[in-house]
Amino acid sequence: MRILTIWFFLCWGVLTGLHAQTKFDYYYMEAEKCRLAGDYASAAELYQHCLDIRPDAPEAIYSLSLIQFYLRQDSLGIQRLRLATELDSKNPWYLETLASVYINQRDIDSAIPVLEKIASLQSRRSDVLSELAQMYKNAGRSQDAIDALNRIELLEGKSAQLSIEKYALFLDLKEKEKAFAELQSLCDEFPHEMNYKVLVGNQYLQSGELKKAKQIYDEVAKVAPSNHHLLLSMLAYYEEAKQPEKYAHLRDSLLYDSNGNSELRTALMRDYIDKAQRDSTLKEPMENAFQYILSQPQHDTQLLMLRASYLIHIKAPDSDVMDVMKKILEVDPSNALAMSRLLQYYALRNDYTNMEDICRHGVNYHPEELGYHFYLGVALVQQKKTKEAIDVFLQGLRTRTPDTSPSLVSDVFSILGDEYFEEKMEDQAFAAYDSALVYQEDNISCLNNYAYYLCLQNRELDKAEEMSYKTIKKEPVNKTYLDTYAWILFSKKEFTEARIYMDRVISPEATDEKLLSDDEATAALLEHAGDIYYHCSEPEKALRYWQLAQEKGGTDTGTLTKKIKQKKYVK
Repeated sequence: MRILTIWFFLCWGVLTGLHAQTKFDYYYMEAEKCRLAGDYASAAELYQHCLDIRPDAPEAIYSLSLIQFYLRQDSLGIQRLRLATELDSKNPWYLETLASVYINQRDIDSAIPVLEKIASLQSRRSDVLSELAQMYKNAGRSQDAIDALNRIELLEGKSAQLSIEKYALFLDLKEKEKAFAELQSLCDEFPHEMNYKVLVGNQYLQSGELKKAKQIYDEVAKVAPSNHHLLLSMLAYYEEAKQPEKYAHLRDSLLYDSNGNSELRTALMRDYIDKAQRDSTLKEPMENAFQYILSQPQHDTQLLMLRASYLIHIKAPDSDVMDVMKKILEVDPSNALAMSRLLQYYALRNDYTNMEDICRHGVNYHPEELGYHFYLGVALVQQKKTKEAIDVFLQGLRTRTPDTSPSLVSDVFSILGDEYFEEKMEDQAFAAYDSALVYQEDNISCLNNYAYYLCLQNRELDKAEEMSYKTIKKEPVNKTYLDTYAWILFSKKEFTEARIYMDRVISPEATDEKLLSDDEATAALLEHAGDIYYHCSEPEKALRYWQLAQEKGGTDTGTLTKKIKQKKYVK
């Protein structure tokens, strides 16, 4: 009987444990679903329920820590993460997460033992060893860093990067012989790779051991006399050895070699520029070198880009910079930087013909860029090619994607609306304006034009007033926007209010001479002022403004002339 009783309780304990584990697994999986779905509040609650069942479950503790990090509860998160790694000290996921947290917090002293633990568990993880070496270097533990790099070398083989890193670390430890031995071992490992030998020579040169450097360079020159790294190193050697004639001879031979490497020549010219800026006697020969090199056919844009940057730096005339930009496009027709510079240059000078040409070039090479379509359309508008501009704007809008700048799309729709109105396609114009405001509701240029054209059509004047008011709230001294608002009020027969805003556009105290010389006081604006003053029972002021409008060149179907002759408002 006693044996049966013991057996019963043993079975009951096993069954109870299995039931608890089943409940834990269920809630844990539900919590994971919530976390992956982004429902972090529910996930945290479910993970906590898991811990009520099994308080020492590392997986639940770890997962809950991730949520706490997401919720910016870093102190709680790291506390739970540490606990998870203590409970399951061989779990690399937990350890890597903890190491990442320490590294992000720049807590090197805490990160190192965690990385060491991972490296002991996964001895072939060169990425972990690399991170560990970096941490050792940051902590000033150069020898430990070297040991970590040696372990990487055993896994991956010798490489220039590892040898250079070890070389620098040996120098930190004042172990100069080991440092140079490391570089020498690299050369021994790759005896046919002359760049490594040049590297050894460079290190001697930097250490002031010019004879040893020259000996290495001479050895390389016997095997690879045209090695670019060697040639640059020889230049550095001649400069360090105070041999200017040899330096200049080698530099010029490399620069004037028509078959020379573009990258090398660019590096030499960059150095030449730097020296010429410190020594004015070098400026003329440097310029001559530039002119000669660029007179030859260019196979890439490196030197041309350097030339453009230099001209911009010395504030050379814009035309000189643009000549280089044109050459860049000849070599690389798709060069966006050159096109952008040329477009800006032509736009600032209102050179719409060349602006059109460069934009067509841009559309051809970058048809997905709405900006080229926009500025091409603008150039066509300025040349009165309205129908062609409309086609370009529509073509451009077909290229837009969710990533296209909303403000640019809005501007395209806005100017498209203007051009539709020019073509007396009012419904299409207003539809375009509506689209512009969908992409940018505060596009004030669109709001102003939309409001003004609604007013001209005597349509939806309340809507027009609301849109126009937004523009003067944003730019309260803009005379064009104030004129639009005043004219809408005039159209709504709110004449007194219209005059208040018109007086902010044209000061009643302004003399005729001042108004005639003010470019912002356009003929249309002066005529509006006259119409408003007439309806405010001030016909003499109205007549004055109408006459000034006529002097400004105001043209219409004869209405302005009738107003002046009849001295009254004519609709």
